[in-house]
This record gives sequence, structure tokens and C-alpha cells, in this order.
Amino acid sequence: MEYLIALIPSVFAGVILYLILRWISSADRAERKAQKDAQDDAAAWYESVKNSKGTLRPFEERKSK
Repeated sequence: MEYLIALIPSVFAGVILYLILRWISSADRAERKAQKDAQDDAAAWYESVKNSKGTLRPFEERKSK
């Protein structure tokens, strides 16, 4: 019985470590998905600007007269 009581803190610490690592992994996965979505959105916006009928250089700074 003393052996089981001696193992309880190690098992408890292992469970807490597992939960923390699972939480970090989930947060990283969500961050990577958000970053990919933002990059896809920026690429789509850039293509729409590039293909629009407007000035030849849409990103060039205009000089005021």
C-alpha cells in the first residue's frame, strides 16, 4: 500500500503534464490554421487587385499635384 501512495504524486504530475502538452498542441494547431487562412485571404486579395482594371501599378504611391 505504501508503494501506491508513493506513486500517486508522479502519476498526478504525469497527467497534468499530458494535459498541458495537449493544450499547447491544440493551440499551435489553431494558430497554424489561422495563419494559413490569413495567407490564403491575402493571396486572393492580391490576385484580385492584380487582375482588376485600374492603374498599371496599383501599389505605387501617387504624387499629388
